[in-house]
Amino acid sequence: MTHSDVMYNQDDSIENVLENVARAHRILEMEGHGDMSMGHLSFRDPFGRGLWLKRGNLGMEEVQGKDFILIDFDGNVLEGQGLRHLEWPLHTEIMRARPDVNFVGHSHPFYATVFASTEAELGAYSNEGVWFAEHGVPRFTLTSNIITTPELGREHADALGQAEALLLRNHGASYVGKTVKDVTLAGIFLEKAAKFQLTLATSGLPYQLPPDEETQEKIETIYPERARNNFWMYFNRKLDRLEATS
Repeated sequence: MTHSDVMYNQDDSIENVLENVARAHRILEMEGHGDMSMGHLSFRDPFGRGLWLKRGNLGMEEVQGKDFILIDFDGNVLEGQGLRHLEWPLHTEIMRARPDVNFVGHSHPFYATVFASTEAELGAYSNEGVWFAEHGVPRFTLTSNIITTPELGREHADALGQAEALLLRNHGASYVGKTVKDVTLAGIFLEKAAKFQLTLATSGLPYQLPPDEETQEKIETIYPERARNNFWMYFNRKLDRLEATS
């Protein structure tokens, strides 16, 4: 199939966006986010009906464009076939709180989950860490259990604030974006940044955080929109190569 740099807007067909969100699941699996049938992304319905959520009982690498259900903000299934993930309130409450967010992801990437179980702050030690420098990566510490109620969903959304990613203590990570491209890159870079910092911390070597001014410059030079587009397309090509050989 062909794929494009989908910039979410009301002119995109739902089917086209769902195909790209399905690809995002498979890309994230490829980049270390897989955990059996857990892990899920959603996107805001362009007609205000709620959000489209990956159906349950599928691994991220198995998701295709048909594997989504439409739910309203109270969790009622409006369209589609299949089980509703128990953590649907994680998605609905972020989208209630963040009108700028069109896509939400939640998964259990190994290194980010290990890092979430510490008390360390994720820093801009690597290029991937720079992605999160503006708002940081806060932690949700109220529970390490799954987010299954609107009340917990609201607490989770409050902990996220205006950030692009959230670490869930002894659980996993959530990440958001305006576009499918941005939510995918946020998930990938969170795992890479956590792996880098964990490796650095256990190296036994002295290290330091780059100065804030330098980090701000790196945001502008490493992550302009043209670079984000390029990175998204790179991961799509990488997925195509992987799936062509499987």
